[in-house]
Amino acid sequence: MTDERPTGARAMMGQDSRDASPGRPQLVAWSLGSIIGTMMLLPLNALIPAFYAKNTAVTLTEVGLVFLIARLYDAVADPAIGYLSDRTTSPLGRRKPWILAGATLTCVAGWLMFNPTSSASMAYLMAVSLLFYTAYSMLTVPLTAWGAELTSSYEQRSFLSGLLTFTGVVGLLLFMGLPVLLSSPLLPLFPTAEITPPMLKLLGWLVIIGAPLCTLPAVIFTPRGHETPASEKVELRDLWPSIRVNPPFWWFVGAYLMSSLGYGVYYATTYMFLDSYLGLADRFPLIYSIAAVAQIVTIPLWTRLSQRFERHHIWALGIAVFGLVLPIRLLLPAGADGFWPLVALTLVGSAFNAASQVPQMAVLADCVDYAAARTGKSLAGSYYAAQQFLLKASLAGGGAAAFLALQVLGYQPKEQTHTAASLSGLAWVHTAGPLCLFLACAVILWGFPLNRRRQAELRAASPAAETHPA
Repeated sequence: MTDERPTGARAMMGQDSRDASPGRPQLVAWSLGSIIGTMMLLPLNALIPAFYAKNTAVTLTEVGLVFLIARLYDAVADPAIGYLSDRTTSPLGRRKPWILAGATLTCVAGWLMFNPTSSASMAYLMAVSLLFYTAYSMLTVPLTAWGAELTSSYEQRSFLSGLLTFTGVVGLLLFMGLPVLLSSPLLPLFPTAEITPPMLKLLGWLVIIGAPLCTLPAVIFTPRGHETPASEKVELRDLWPSIRVNPPFWWFVGAYLMSSLGYGVYYATTYMFLDSYLGLADRFPLIYSIAAVAQIVTIPLWTRLSQRFERHHIWALGIAVFGLVLPIRLLLPAGADGFWPLVALTLVGSAFNAASQVPQMAVLADCVDYAAARTGKSLAGSYYAAQQFLLKASLAGGGAAAFLALQVLGYQPKEQTHTAASLSGLAWVHTAGPLCLFLACAVILWGFPLNRRRQAELRAASPAAETHPA
């Protein structure tokens, strides 16, 4: 990598220097990858498990087992991709080739995942899930690690983290808003917004088309940022010493694990709760669209607050309030009478959920800086791979635990009628489980040791952390 600013075609492909300063349009181009990332992760957690359990030959227990194994597979895939992207040398830099490959694989995996036959078996779901998760890892691990290399400023880190959250929620709105649009009087192609096999197939096409559209702008326009020179490339053996001397990262792991387990339970049971408990299955996409709008509107506020105050406190506040809102759902009446009260709760809960999402990647970037200051080496790719593994493994663990609990409580999604006991069990699994985990996350976060002053000291001390104001 040279010390000259790239011009012409080289600049378009992001072949830049260490001191390149990305502007806002370039950062927006980088963040667009979060749109397709959300379009992939959302159905895996909130839609695909329930859909396969209800519409294919796969049982509820088999679904839980498949997604548990698939996330355990990430114990190998995510760190491997993070490590390899840390060491990749190419004319495009070390992150962009992986993102391009991930987008290509997403098109194949998306077609298979969103087009199951009614006879699709556990083996089919297992094979497709592994392919889909591999594609997701190849996209998101390099993308988030790349963000840590674009700037190390406390304020700009909060901006980037908020921007990534914002575009991710746009992905949520596009994905869940499409069924609402296609069942509305404006474009009545479907009788309802319920996720039927034809509707799922259409959503698959959204993912397939969105993969290149959301990743090419970053590859073309966003600079590579601060990359470790080839002479300072990290080795796999560097990872454990880096993590071992990084107490803030262990705080992050504890908080992130609690929140992701809670989200695993919440996402795995949301569709079932709306379908069986409230009788609002056809409103599922609309509810998620409303949640996305609430987050989009409030993300700028939480981003600004994360820049002004300690961002780990903003995260703690958001996750705690989101959890406390969930049990109020138990008071809602079933059917149409419960719709508008559910909308009100969704608006409040989603607004605070946005507060919990905005600071996350910035907090992890601070942990990367801490390790760099202690060891002299930056392992951003490996740290973000660890974050992705934590996310997917704990989402799977939470979902598997929820499915197991529902099985024990006698709830079966394929049944047309349910007993009062099984519905009560579904309701409490959906609300009380996430609440306890979210509150545990908030308690851990409140004591997180890296504040604004300490992060500034780390920036000054770390040879791998340079500031690139946007």
